[in-house]
Amino acid sequence: MRTQTRLPEFPTVAPTPRDDRFLMVGAAAAAVWIAVGVASLFAPDMVSGSMQEHLPLAAVTMWLWGATASGFILMTGAMGRDKVDGRWRALALVVVAIWAVVAIASIWAPVLVTGTDPTRIPLAALLAPIAGTIGTAFACLFVAGTRNT
Repeated sequence: MRTQTRLPEFPTVAPTPRDDRFLMVGAAAAAVWIAVGVASLFAPDMVSGSMQEHLPLAAVTMWLWGATASGFILMTGAMGRDKVDGRWRALALVVVAIWAVVAIASIWAPVLVTGTDPTRIPLAALLAPIAGTIGTAFACLFVAGTRNT
């Protein structure tokens, strides 16, 4: 007579998704400041006057928009305690892409040249960070405003 032993059956539990919110929020904020630093160093200066004085306009103005975008990112991370899914990776990727475009546009976009003593104004270094901050705000609003399913 053969006896058959049965192994006990354990209830199956679905694996819980990994909460990588802090890592992705940190990566997104770091991407903003890396883009601000790179653009501040390599963006063309505003050159004006008969002596052709240089003013690093990106370095003077870009930190304000980087701080605002970082504030949006950090507030989104603070509000998203119950959201444990791929949203944080998506937020980090979108913010990295936005601020990479901001840095590239600030550095390589053409400058406005005007006047008899050619004044060169890097408009992209002024306008790209504003657009990047608005794009970051929309991405953060999407992540913070969507429901956890």
